[in-house]
Amino acid sequence: MPFVKYRGANGEWIKLGGGNVRVSNGHTWIPPRARIWNGHEWLNLLEERHVDVFNAVNSGGYWSEKHGNISHNHYNSLWAPNHPLQGNYTPHHDYWESRGGSEGGMIYFDDQDIRNHLAGARIEKTEIFLYAQHTGYYNGGEYVLGTHNFRGSWSDVFQEVNHGVARGRFYGRNQSQWITLPNWVGDNLRDNKLSGITTKGEGQSLWQYIVYAGSAQGWKAPKLRITYWK
Repeated sequence: MPFVKYRGANGEWIKLGGGNVRVSNGHTWIPPRARIWNGHEWLNLLEERHVDVFNAVNSGGYWSEKHGNISHNHYNSLWAPNHPLQGNYTPHHDYWESRGGSEGGMIYFDDQDIRNHLAGARIEKTEIFLYAQHTGYYNGGEYVLGTHNFRGSWSDVFQEVNHGVARGRFYGRNQSQWITLPNWVGDNLRDNKLSGITTKGEGQSLWQYIVYAGSAQGWKAPKLRITYWK
């Protein structure tokens, strides 16, 4: 992509863009816009497209509201505490949960690092990578994702700010995919309004029961991929 440079005070050439230039529209300071036609499309001279991946720093599963939404570090879950959970598999697994509750999961990121990368950026796309290690049915189930704003790498109690911001399907066990989240999730991560992602079922249907790979599981671990212009 072409770009514009200006000569600095010491004779060096400095690239415009990257959040280092603002112009006034008469009311406020905004990023400048300059475009050039390459014969096929208009290209913005003052922005570059970036794609950054942010690995989860921690994750965990949580019992339902019936048991205070406490983490799987308490009592004995079939799945290790690092696995984000979703839904209810009673009576087959995690029978301590019993009927009427829905387990959850929290995925934690270095939100300060995300803000450092996204400061002044225009978000194009926000995605999360998840690996469904187990589902209630062999042919998969529905993922239900939300957001949280817990600051730190571990909460002993499940927290969620927005529920059901993204829904879709896994088509079997031991499958992974990149899931597109609403763009406002990326905006809110940039603007210090959110810090992570949640998983939370809405009842006892096996269709929403999913065990996700946690942050300790190598390439299967959750991660965010944010595409932005800056």
